[in-house]
Formats: sequence, structure tokens, C-alpha cells
Amino acid sequence: MHEILYTAGKSGHAMSCGGIVFVLLLLLFASGCATIKDTVVLVQDADGKVGQLTVANNGGSKTLTVPNTMIEVTGSEKSPSDPKQIDQSKIDVLFAESIDAWPAEPVIFLFYFLHNSTDLVTESKSDIVEVISAVNKRKFYEISIVGHTDTTGTDEHNMGLSNARAEAVRDALIAQGIRSDRINLRYHGKWDPIVPTGDNVSEPRNRVVEVVVK
Repeated sequence: MHEILYTAGKSGHAMSCGGIVFVLLLLLFASGCATIKDTVVLVQDADGKVGQLTVANNGGSKTLTVPNTMIEVTGSEKSPSDPKQIDQSKIDVLFAESIDAWPAEPVIFLFYFLHNSTDLVTESKSDIVEVISAVNKRKFYEISIVGHTDTTGTDEHNMGLSNARAEAVRDALIAQGIRSDRINLRYHGKWDPIVPTGDNVSEPRNRVVEVVVK
């Protein structure tokens, strides 16, 4: 039995569409011959969105549009089965190994800073613990750190300030045991702000470092 778990966020053909495909292969023997059956299951993304998936062969095609539905294919010349519901508990059992290996969704943290400073605001000081917690839930992790400023001051000053802020967060994470080779650091100065504003606008939400754990 050849089972495919397709997680949808995009539409497409079963053999060439976007998304993540997990494959488990078992062989069922009947009358001395190996029979392979494909089972394709559509599930929703972590954010609750569901796309659609078309399974096609020489015998015809069928499309899945509802989460937790499945299509079976028993041969290249025989039309895929009509979609039918499959219980979540059965999905969890059939695809336990694949689901366990599924990469965790990225988590975003925003660290806010005092005006023209590399000092965190009080509310952001405890967020380092949350980042460490997100990292500890992953078998493998990468961290993206991006520094920003508001649009007050010169380009040169803000590039340096956003870099210093990003480095401050990076150093705080490394001090808590995060590996430096798992961190990608960038800084944008007052360009590409989190909250778009005009020039020379003192916007507290743009005095920020964005941390993405993935």
C-alpha cells in the first residue's frame, strides 16, 4: 500500500502540485503478486486553510477539496475512487511517523526598543524565554533576526542602530545556549519598516527586532 498525505495550501495535480507530500510504502501480496494501492489524503494547513488536490491517471481524475477526505488508486488504468471521509484518528495512525517529522510552523517574536537605544522596553525583556521555549520544541531549528528603526534620523545612523539592536538580541539568545551558527542576522535601518510611515516619524512599533524561529 502506497499512502500519500498531501497538505494543501495550493491547488494542483497530485504528482506536481505545491505543498508537502509524505509517502509511506507497504506491499500487499495477493495470489503471489504484489498489489500496490495509493491512498491520497487532503488535510488542512496549520492556519486552517484548505486548498484542493487533483489525482489523475490514465483511467480518469478525481479532486479533493474537503479536509480529511481521501482518494484511492489501485492501478494506472483504473479511475481513482470517489472522495470519501477519513477519521482524524486514522490519519494520525497511518501517518504517525511522517507527521512527527513534519517541520513545526515558524513562530514570530517582536522585540521593542526604547527610542534611539539598544535597550529593550520592559514588556519585551521576558520574550527571550519564549524564543528559547519555541526552539526547545524543535529537533532542528534556524533563527532569523532582523533589526529595524523608526524613520527619524539619518540613514547611516539608523543602519548602525538597527544592526546594534539585532546584535543585542542575538547575543542575548547565544547567552541562553542558542548556537550562533543557527542564527541569520540582517538589519534594514529605517527602510522596510514593520509599520509603514513617512520620513522623520517617531513610531514606537518600528523600533523593533523581528525574530523568526523555524
